[in-house]
Amino acid sequence: MKRPRISMTTRQQRIALRGRRLETVAAMAAVLAAAALCGAVPVKEDTSGAGRPNERTTVAAGVSRPEAVDTRPPSPDPEPVERAEPVRLSIPQLGAYLEIFAADAEKDGTPPVPDEKEADKVAWYEGGPSPGERGPALLVGHLDTVEGPAAFAGLGSLKPGAEIRIERDDRSTVVFTVDSVEQYQKDDNFPNERVYGPTQTPQLRLITCGGGFTKENGYDANIVAFASMRG
Repeated sequence: MKRPRISMTTRQQRIALRGRRLETVAAMAAVLAAAALCGAVPVKEDTSGAGRPNERTTVAAGVSRPEAVDTRPPSPDPEPVERAEPVRLSIPQLGAYLEIFAADAEKDGTPPVPDEKEADKVAWYEGGPSPGERGPALLVGHLDTVEGPAAFAGLGSLKPGAEIRIERDDRSTVVFTVDSVEQYQKDDNFPNERVYGPTQTPQLRLITCGGGFTKENGYDANIVAFASMRG
């Protein structure tokens, strides 16, 4: 079915809406708490014998680069594309091919987190930019469950230049490359502006749990992969 042509008024409204989405992300950056990002899968008695990892997760050596966010000159980068919902994500380095679903923020205003039954899927925060639009698109997934690895297992091992491909519901695919992977302790000041703040170029933020794990408190850190669109 052919889509109706969009009038200039409608285009202007969409541009204004995208601007409001960026403002929303910027406003969220001032209030989001790192402690809620993991949204840990409820801890239950582990009868499988698998358990949780005993060692702390770390990011790949030499990956974290604080200057990585929005520092590349805009000219070599592709122009932002029209909004479309992401439906699949592939990360060849991890051998991952994951379903993405759209979700609103949690009741406390933090980014959406898949529930226990969807630990193999990735949540996209639909109140912010979609992958390919200008700004940071937020994708959140679990690291593991008591039954084993989850959607974003191995996220901390990504290295600069790793490819991330996002299939969208308009049948287009946008390609991103990893700029930086960083781990932040929850008891430190989480860099809200760096992770959630507006950017001039289309970017991704892949977010999961990390650090050490206890039954009482879950994981004590968050891993964030920063990526920029390349094509």
